Amino acid sequence: MNDQLQEILEDLHAAESKCQGFEKQYGLLSEYFFDAFTNGEIADDGNLDFVEWAGYYKSKLDRLRRYRVALLKESPAVKRFQKIAVYEAVA
Repeated sequence: MNDQLQEILEDLHAAESKCQGFEKQYGLLSEYFFDAFTNGEIADDGNLDFVEWAGYYKSKLDRLRRYRVALLKESPAVKRFQKIAVYEAVA
């Protein structure tokens, strides 16, 4: 694994870890929290945890996107798998 992929993966794991802490604290999965928070269904009411949680979740999503892009550029095995998956979906 190259350095870029490793760095992205480390950032992704760090963001996931922070999100899991908030999930345990508030009893809500980050995906559902973020959706409700961004739709105004959960107000921050001065609770900096919510702003921080939303930031870590956005960071997680960004790092996941970056990881997928970088992995597809770097890994011939992933490219072959992707072609097989597309072929099977069409067949």
